[in-house]
Amino acid sequence: MARSQAQRRRRAAAAPARKSARSAEDLMFFPKLRRRAKWVFAFLALAFGIGFVAFGVGTGVSGTSIGDVLRDIVGQQSAGEDVEEAQEKALANPQDAEAQLAWANALQQDGRIRDAITALERYTALREDDTDALRQLANLWGSVASRARQEAQAARAEAAEASGAQSFAQPDSPFLQEAEQNKIAQTLAAEANARAAAAETEQQQAAAQQQEVYERLTALLPEDPTLQLSLGLAAQEARDYEAAIEAFREFLALAPNDPSAEQVKAQIKVLKQVLEGSALPQQQSG
Repeated sequence: MARSQAQRRRRAAAAPARKSARSAEDLMFFPKLRRRAKWVFAFLALAFGIGFVAFGVGTGVSGTSIGDVLRDIVGQQSAGEDVEEAQEKALANPQDAEAQLAWANALQQDGRIRDAITALERYTALREDDTDALRQLANLWGSVASRARQEAQAARAEAAEASGAQSFAQPDSPFLQEAEQNKIAQTLAAEANARAAAAETEQQQAAAQQQEVYERLTALLPEDPTLQLSLGLAAQEARDYEAAIEAFREFLALAPNDPSAEQVKAQIKVLKQVLEGSALPQQQSG
């Protein structure tokens, strides 16, 4: 009896102790949880806020969002990585035609037209009979010529505007007579004319390169009238008028009933006049 009473007293004394220990643990755990939860909640709030703005949710703005910009950046980085990877393979294997073609395509996709031309020329030197690649190369040279033509036209327009600024002068006013010889306008016109001349030179050189590619194509595909027409146009832009006439004649022989036949015949007459000493025809704007 006395022994059982002693055990009950010991259990009763231990219960508050265990309760006190659990309370102490609780007091230690929850402050820690609260301290850690602050940073967790802060991170989640920040992530939600970034996602809310990045994907354009609730902004009321359609079109470009930060998410779009980030996707564009990722896309550009991926393209850059593709170019670098293709370059490494091409340079490591200079006789690997497929590696050169992959590099050329990656450069073209990245908008580096001049570099793409160089890489594609390496490929076509290895695969001389790949007409698809040669067409692509001709198109790239054509894009260079077209861009140069546009730059030349814009520069000529600027030169005309600068020169036109002098027309406001009146001959009966000494001040306006002096203004008519405005050195600033003359300088601007001269600079614009220089840019136009440089662009026209680039245009002619690119057209000459395009002409050479079309000559290779017509040798491989002599019965294709569209290639003969393209060759004639490129030769005309390169100011190789005899070659242009010859290509146009080949086109008419292959496609005499083509809807553009009459226009081609008229162009042949113009080029003949040029060769006989008449004024040069205006460059095509197409």
